[in-house]
Amino acid sequence: MKKILIWGAALCCFINGCTNSKQVTEVQGDLAMGFMNPPDEAKPRVFWWWLEGYQTKEGVLADLVAMKEAGIKGAIIFDAGSSSYNKMEKTESGPVFLGPEWKALFHYACDVADSLNLEISLNIGSGWNDGGPWVTPELASKKLVWSDTMIQGPRKLNMQLPMPAKLDKAGYYKPIAILAVKLNENSEQIKPLENMNIKAVHSIYSIPMTKNGLGYDWNLFMKEEASPPHEANATLDNVIDVSSYVDAQGNINWDVPAGNYQIMRFGYSGTGIEVSTHSPGGGGLAIDYMSKEAMDVQYDKVVTSLIKGHKNASLKYLHDDSWELGASNWTPAFVDAFQKQNGYDIKKYLPILTGKIIESRDVSNRFLYDFRRTIADVIWENHYKRFDELAKKDGLALHSESGGPHPAPIDALKNLGLNAIPMGEFWIRAKTHRVEDFRRIFIKQPAAAAHIYGKRFVQAEGPTSIGPHWEEDFAFMKPTLDRAYCEGLNRLVIHTFTHSPKKAGIPGNEYFAGTHFNQNVTWWKQAPAFLKWNSRVSYMLSRGLFVGDVCYYYGDNVPNQVPLKHIHPELGEGYDYDVCNTEVILTRMKVADGKIVLPDGMRYEVLALPDWKVVNVDVMVKLAQLVKDGATIVGPKPLTTVGLKDRAAGEQKVKELSAALWGDINGTTITEHTYGKGKVVFGKTIRQVLQDKGKGPDFAYQSRKPGALIDYIHRTTPDAEIYYVVNRNERPEYIHTTFRVDGKVPELWNPDKGTIVPQTVYATKGKTVELPLFLDPFGSVFVVFRKNSTGDHSSIPALPMDTFDVAPSLGTPENVAVTGPWTVNFAKEWGGPESTVFNQLISWTDHTDPGIKYYSGTAVYHQTFTVSAAQLQKKVFLDLGEMYNLAEVIINGKHTGVWWTHPFRGDISAYVKEGQNTLELKVVNLWPNRIIGDNYLPADKRFTKTNVKKFDKDYPLRKSGLIGPVRLQFYAR
Repeated sequence: MKKILIWGAALCCFINGCTNSKQVTEVQGDLAMGFMNPPDEAKPRVFWWWLEGYQTKEGVLADLVAMKEAGIKGAIIFDAGSSSYNKMEKTESGPVFLGPEWKALFHYACDVADSLNLEISLNIGSGWNDGGPWVTPELASKKLVWSDTMIQGPRKLNMQLPMPAKLDKAGYYKPIAILAVKLNENSEQIKPLENMNIKAVHSIYSIPMTKNGLGYDWNLFMKEEASPPHEANATLDNVIDVSSYVDAQGNINWDVPAGNYQIMRFGYSGTGIEVSTHSPGGGGLAIDYMSKEAMDVQYDKVVTSLIKGHKNASLKYLHDDSWELGASNWTPAFVDAFQKQNGYDIKKYLPILTGKIIESRDVSNRFLYDFRRTIADVIWENHYKRFDELAKKDGLALHSESGGPHPAPIDALKNLGLNAIPMGEFWIRAKTHRVEDFRRIFIKQPAAAAHIYGKRFVQAEGPTSIGPHWEEDFAFMKPTLDRAYCEGLNRLVIHTFTHSPKKAGIPGNEYFAGTHFNQNVTWWKQAPAFLKWNSRVSYMLSRGLFVGDVCYYYGDNVPNQVPLKHIHPELGEGYDYDVCNTEVILTRMKVADGKIVLPDGMRYEVLALPDWKVVNVDVMVKLAQLVKDGATIVGPKPLTTVGLKDRAAGEQKVKELSAALWGDINGTTITEHTYGKGKVVFGKTIRQVLQDKGKGPDFAYQSRKPGALIDYIHRTTPDAEIYYVVNRNERPEYIHTTFRVDGKVPELWNPDKGTIVPQTVYATKGKTVELPLFLDPFGSVFVVFRKNSTGDHSSIPALPMDTFDVAPSLGTPENVAVTGPWTVNFAKEWGGPESTVFNQLISWTDHTDPGIKYYSGTAVYHQTFTVSAAQLQKKVFLDLGEMYNLAEVIINGKHTGVWWTHPFRGDISAYVKEGQNTLELKVVNLWPNRIIGDNYLPADKRFTKTNVKKFDKDYPLRKSGLIGPVRLQFYAR
């Protein structure tokens, strides 16, 4: 028991702020000042939905003022339709998208934002998928189509070839080529290539999932496929271009040689993909993302038409949203683009795109690699790069969701690297939609892009949801947000702030998706506290540089995306990582002091290669240079190159360099080979390689509780090491932590309260610092090292056998119940009694008065309590017990803050006095109960009005109000 008491004594000084710890009252340095009062750059932004285009000057002013007052820095104006969900009513339509009235409202919004020093971004369309009524079939998203005709030669062929199938509904069609393929004798027995439809980008959403819970199996595209000799439908020599024998109507006049021929009529048509969830005037076909002309038209129709003659300082960014175009695999200029990129004509290889194996399986798969890579690079060049060029000419920047996150024929990191701010998205925990983690967390990808391309901010929309409506409080949002922050998020874009006109009532109109976040929510007055927490976290995580020991190369394949942050089996816990692409390796990587470095300061100990036997030849050349200069590379030996471009020379180069770099490594008895100043390793885990280099885990922890799950992220500045440590479990955790920090003193920075507490109990061991740490359920804290240590701290308490269910302290606290009767004031305008008495604390839903049972909003609880002179010498805590959903706590007329995180317990020592004290609790619940209760009232007697029709009479009520027990806790100082 003695060990437990020692542990409790050590911990209480930072948990309770007592004994040897003293809260810092004088803020020192810019870091601390920014943490206490985050600057505008750290404040959240919002998606500002103009549903069905409905907006007014009154609404613009009210919304932007509300944002400003709450601590929101800016908004993405997102015109869209109101509903694609069966529990929603379509809202009233407003001005036609981009019509004169709509443009006037946009200009007014920018003018108001100018006056409020807010930031405006613009989504360049209505809904998502760029496009609109101006998009003709020539500018629309396209796909390859074809028809087959079997002919036995020799014979004179004079017929009209059938039109290709699967044309768009408008019948749009343009020819590419007519090919006559002389089939081998065994052609009918040849099985098609594995995963043919997705390899040829005829389908994109059918990519299978991995078995490890990380989402789509991008490696499947590079999976080796046996290629027996002579196993092909035809040789390349027997693919004959007969286009010159065919007229514009498809009539062919050709002398067919002897043999069995398949006449293939190739062309392209529209995919039929349209703008999704648009408002009136915004509908139409989605543009061709491989067409520079289409991008120019989209930009001109939306952006140029809005900003021409109107200059606003507030308009900073342009946006297009997540890729939801499905599969698109052709554009009119594709033949030339393919030739330019790969050095050979695509036409004779077109039969491969229909499932035929030409020459061999190996050749066919290599062609498909070239095909997909070209699609990705043309999208990058003609859509995202062109978008960036146009924006820059107008003094604007991008934060497109250009990395997916849905499956897309793209190099996600390369696209995101064009953004001023790489952007992703994340979804809140739910049982209705995107339940699995890999379907809802998309932050590691834009974070990696920001790190490898030298961008300071990483932003994401969230927490998004489909299903819940006004059912999330701040405490429920926090675990998802903390997870996003540990993935690399440092600028939150709240999804979503919906404009709702006054005549729509309260809670008013809402979008079918998103966590509802506007001035109509019950907790809006308390939102600044939650937003400031986010701002503090964002501020700290945008300082300096991300710390990751490993950079994983995700290869040169298309499609390619980065999965959510996870523990790699070969790396284990305690290390973080980035992911890079070919462009970054070729243009941004160098070596200094044995580390891989990027121009903006990022440094990695190890570059890890994918588990493939193929590599881009240019990457192979660069890898050799990196190792020669001192880099450490971990991975298997490449055996050949990718694609068909300069294949023979490329394969020879890869073999030569692989032999030089990997030497006689066999992965078992020989696992390392030195080359120049660096080395290549294969057969050891990455964790072993790091530890061989003297790099132990950046962060480690021990717990007595099975299943402890602690996440972290680390940023480094010239003056400080900043760790954000997060408890991912809904239970308290007492852990022994180790930080890879040399010679600095730890401090605990609480982003909720804005407090900085020195941590006096710690030990230095080598180049690490160890300290005990207590985290509440879903709790989080910054551990900051900014001051040099004046001497060694040699010991900390041993991790006790007792796991503790409450925070350790100097012995057992004195508990004093705060009992009723309680006077409670409800808002009469929302159906509650102006004043009533609760003899005991219960959920409002258990009350017999319907005005309380179905009440939503704020109720004020009043009570008094007495503190003796002896008790006043102790630390005084208030524990509210069970409470829904948050509360402002006011003691003796002094505001102690908004209590929104679990447990609802805090130090009130600074607010209490000897004798009688007053306690006032402004408790706020959520909207569902009042909406449910209104179903029992005549339409003209109802309190709420909304387009959300989810909450009928039978929908379960949600616990609400203060349930307790409420108690005072006195701890010895």
